[in-house]
Amino acid sequence: MTDPDLIRLTMQMAQEKAGAENVLAEPAPEPPTEVEPPPPAAPTNPGLQPLPVVKELKTADELAAMILSDLRQVNGCPQDGMNVTVYGLNPWNAWLSFGAPAGPVRNKAELQEFCEIITGRLKRLYDIAP
Repeated sequence: MTDPDLIRLTMQMAQEKAGAENVLAEPAPEPPTEVEPPPPAAPTNPGLQPLPVVKELKTADELAAMILSDLRQVNGCPQDGMNVTVYGLNPWNAWLSFGAPAGPVRNKAELQEFCEIITGRLKRLYDIAP
């Protein structure tokens, strides 16, 4: 065999091998397509402003009692001498204070932080009743 014949034979074998591999190989999986979220629901009042979120009304004393009740569930919270004052109308806020009957409060910062979390949650649900 001469060099050109050897080259031609090698190329023919390579092409046959490549053809056989393509026949045996599984097709490449298609990339997953992203599922589009469903379109937003049609507004119940087309052409008008969005409906405002209606919050339940509570008195300042009711909100203070709710916050105080949640705070008393925290370990190390004093059962006496702690006071929550709810003030303002819209938006309203809460203030946590400790009196002498509370004694030394070791986790005062933690309780104040927890009071802010509770207040934030309640602000989304309730407004102050006039």
